[in-house]
Amino acid sequence: PDVGKVIAQLDGSVYAMAFDADSGILWVGQNHEGIHGILVSDQTRVFSLALDKVAIYAITIWNDQVWVGHQGGLVSVIDRHSHKIIKHIKAGSLSARAITIIDEQTISIGYSDGFIRMFDLRFDCVYTWLAHTNSVFSIAACADGRLISVGRDAHIRAWKWDGQQAEKVGEGIPGHIYTIHSIVLHPDQGLFATGSMDKTIKIWDAQTMQLRKVIDFARYGSHKHAINTLIWPTFNNLLVSASDDKMVSVWKID
Repeated sequence: PDVGKVIAQLDGSVYAMAFDADSGILWVGQNHEGIHGILVSDQTRVFSLALDKVAIYAITIWNDQVWVGHQGGLVSVIDRHSHKIIKHIKAGSLSARAITIIDEQTISIGYSDGFIRMFDLRFDCVYTWLAHTNSVFSIAACADGRLISVGRDAHIRAWKWDGQQAEKVGEGIPGHIYTIHSIVLHPDQGLFATGSMDKTIKIWDAQTMQLRKVIDFARYGSHKHAINTLIWPTFNNLLVSASDDKMVSVWKID
């Protein structure tokens, strides 16, 4: 609580991390300096991997691989155990901002050109579509096969993925006043939350896409600046938000 525990101190900014629960290693993307592996139990740096000197926006662990999204549209696939680079994928010219696992065969990547691209286990792009008018910042995969995406255009859009192609569900919702940085699903209650540059968190019904609650500073003492990241863990029904105001907040959604 309060001050937390220091895991690592790195020079420069960090936009993306992923925790490997099996090994206890936190994969940290240090912008322009590559990937570092931090063993959380004793804070030792167990590996460092040099990559192109570009910003790192997304890290996702998928099976025995770690997918890393970079500035300039580059995606690096790294072996989870040996920490060696398996593949570089260049499917777009603008940054790869969001990487989300769809199922055991498919992973989705949202780009700053507004497209979402689907990749298979062979690293092939199997389907692509224009999802937003500009950057896609976050994608959530629902249990019923829908994808919900958010981005710089401040809209929330739903897509039905049948394993081969995506079809738009509805016309999309102008969810916030400004850019939406993050969307997360509740583990089991049929809700999702969005966090925005407009300083608010909003809670939505995942099935009907209806707004259920607005969490702001005036009413709930929420953040004073842009909200960058949300996490809805599987324990204790607690929603976690992190903001440009340098605060991490934990919310009980009743």
